[in-house]
Order: sequence, then structure tokens, then C-alpha cells
Amino acid sequence: MKFENINGVQHIILEENDKISITTEDSHGDMTVDVECQNQGLNITGSSSLINTIKGEGMLEKVFIQPTLSAEEIIEKCDQWLEMFKKVHDKFRELVLTDRYRKQNIIMDLSFCTFFSFSDKNIKGRKIDIDLRQYGNIIQEGVTISIDEVNEEVYKYLLANVLVHYLSVNYAGTTINNLDLDWNHILYSNNNGSKGSTVPMICELSNLYESREYERIVTSIISSHNLNQSSEQIIDNLRQAIYNQQLSERFDSSMNHSSKQYEYIISDSEDAPVLSKKMN
Repeated sequence: MKFENINGVQHIILEENDKISITTEDSHGDMTVDVECQNQGLNITGSSSLINTIKGEGMLEKVFIQPTLSAEEIIEKCDQWLEMFKKVHDKFRELVLTDRYRKQNIIMDLSFCTFFSFSDKNIKGRKIDIDLRQYGNIIQEGVTISIDEVNEEVYKYLLANVLVHYLSVNYAGTTINNLDLDWNHILYSNNNGSKGSTVPMICELSNLYESREYERIVTSIISSHNLNQSSEQIIDNLRQAIYNQQLSERFDSSMNHSSKQYEYIISDSEDAPVLSKKMN
């Protein structure tokens, strides 16, 4: 990054991969416009609330607006991600139950956390991550998905499917009791017959219990599991609640990242999920 005075005007010259954030005094840094140099051009992102006007020949042609997707398209994308999640989960589970991984205290960590945008504090959302960890450190990323708060129906559908799969595999024929779900709403899953001081799998649900709606979904699925009843009606109701809407670039980016991680983890091409639509 260089600063030059050209014809009496101060210029900021960005070099490849340089990035700056621009804000105003009134916004107190809560909103920014980010400018990044890539491939000898500039990528501009940020909060529209900070922008008064955009001028310049051909500028409007450069503006990218997320398309509105139909409910069917959104469900298809979600199901593609869920297919990757299930296979990565099963592969990670297989690994952490081996003696080699147990001796190294490597666990599978499924988490449901929140996020916010540094450039616009009005942008908030939730994530689902599955990783392999050793003493809290990620040693192998799994798949991830990021959903903005405005798309909460989409997140509910993904959450329900992920939790149902986790319980059906790790608690098959077993009731979940207070020893499994601790005061911090973390499921400590131990496979029957496995030995070792470290619990091989954990599922962090604490962030979901901050919302009555998400708590209700978790409670319903755990109750159905304990009663040996199918959760298909819960999932179907959540699927039907999804409507035509825009999904953020964060969703697309996390889908693409998950696809790459999937290829690293699941090397057998025959196991690769069929992605019928290009993920941008």
C-alpha cells in the first residue's frame, strides 16, 4: 500500500491483496466500506446505509445483487450441504473412535455458534461447524455453513437435520439423560465400549438455548429420540416454512468452502455428492 500526492490530490495506491476499510465519524466504525485489490482490480463491499450515491460510467453494471431463490432451490442447496455434512460426520466419527486418535485426545466437535459482520453491525447470523480438535485447537476443518439472521427458516431446517443425524448415529437405541447433556448444554457423546479419558465426540448446543425457537426445536428432537419416535414431521414442517428469498454471499462462500473440505476428507470420488447446480 502506498500514498502519493498526484496533482494536489492524495491517492491511496493498493497493491495486490491490500485491503482498506472506510467509514465516517458518525458511524463510529459500526459500518464500513471495504476496498480490496485483487487481480489488478478493486472489489468493493460494505453497508449500503453508509453510501449516499454511486456515480461513474458503467458503475451500475458492476453492482452485484444476490438473486432471489425459490424455496425449492434453497432446499436443494441445503440438502446438498447436508449430504456432505453427514458423510464428513461419519468419517470423523470413525477416526475419533480409533485407538490412534483416542491416544492423541482428538475429538469431533459439532458446534452451533453466532457471528456478526465487522463492516456492518446490523448483519448477524448463525453457523454450523464440524471439526476435529485437540485440546481446543482445530487440527482438521470439516464442513461449515453460515446463515444470516434474516434467513432463520433456512437455519432451522439445517439445524434439525444435523441434530437428527447426530443423535441417530451416536445415540442409536440410547436415551439422552442429564449426564449426556450438561449444565452448559453440551452433549458429551461416548461410544459404547470405547475406552479413554477423553470423550470422543461433543455437540455444543449452548448458543441455541439462547433462543426460545431454537431451544424448542432441540428439545422436540431430543424428546422424539428418547421416545423412539421419528422426527420427520418436525423436519417436514421446517422444510415447508422455507419461502422464496435471497441468501447472502456468506452462504455461497461457506458452501464452496465445505465442498473443498469435503474433497480433502472424502477422497473416494464415488462418495462425492451430486451437485446439480453450480454454487457461486
